Amino acid sequence: MGDAAAVLEVLDITLLDRPITGAPVDLSTEEGADPRLEAITTWVAKGAYLDAARSAEALLRQDLRDVRLVCPYLFGGFVARGMHALPVLFRSLSLTLTENWEAFGPTAKKALFMDNGLRWMFRLMSKLMEHHARLKDAQWQAWTSGDNRPPLQEALGLAEPVMSAFGAMPRSGAMESFRTLLNGLRAHLQALPEPVSVVPPVEEDEEEEEAEAPSASEAKGATARAEPKAPSGPVLPISPPLAQLIRKLSAFEALIASQDFVKASVVAVDVLAVIERFDPRVYLPLLFSGFFTGLSQNADSIEPLLHNTESLAFRALDQLYRVDLDAFLVAQARQGGGGGFGDED
Repeated sequence: MGDAAAVLEVLDITLLDRPITGAPVDLSTEEGADPRLEAITTWVAKGAYLDAARSAEALLRQDLRDVRLVCPYLFGGFVARGMHALPVLFRSLSLTLTENWEAFGPTAKKALFMDNGLRWMFRLMSKLMEHHARLKDAQWQAWTSGDNRPPLQEALGLAEPVMSAFGAMPRSGAMESFRTLLNGLRAHLQALPEPVSVVPPVEEDEEEEEAEAPSASEAKGATARAEPKAPSGPVLPISPPLAQLIRKLSAFEALIASQDFVKASVVAVDVLAVIERFDPRVYLPLLFSGFFTGLSQNADSIEPLLHNTESLAFRALDQLYRVDLDAFLVAQARQGGGGGFGDED
């Protein structure tokens, strides 16, 4: 794999963010796909997405316009620049699928190739976000800094033209994957820190301030009415599988409201199957991230204690845990965190 830093430095993600005219260039021959296109496919298969994007960029700069270059190129932009690449990515997609569509090849199966590429890109973007959210690594820290809010808001504002462009395509199977990605991006936006605005002090006559200032009780009441209450529990980003399940539940309710019972029955069968095999690790991965991290890092200390769960000390703590979690936590703290149920005389 090439030097990622060098690729990041030279990758220009704006080549498709403009009107394009001219005859399309088909990178297919009678013998099969162009070797340069096959090289990009090989980079993608190896997970070398920046190398694939750089190769696609080089071909696009030569006016070799083939829809099979579009998604490896744009996805490389997302890998390189994260949320900051999304406005350019969405605008490029909208232009490519509408006014620039005739400037791209191949002449055969163009819509099919484009749809396959889009589904691959949207699904991989969702999985990449979920992966880094689970790791809480440096990439995730970069994606959750406050400066991601403006480009993410801009990108979500551009989502509707992209959706409309899908509808104009002869084949638009990528629309569902795009909706899932949008749900993940909206949840990500909600988790970003709000911008802090600093209001400069206003110089006024001190006597006027005292005369016009509301009383403490009035100010408290006004603040309570103006500010929304903070959530009482933890707020988790919506994972792509959970976002998809929420859409299915909403679709079922809409179908029932319109009395389209045939389609509602199809959705019902699917949702009931999901409920039967519901795995919270799939739908709520971040909820259990801390649990499994702590368990894996302290397995040597915890595992011996699991062999003595029939002791009176363990059973007493277990019952306290079931009836009063707060009291259970206090009791654990007073005993030094271990509780002593694994000790043997």
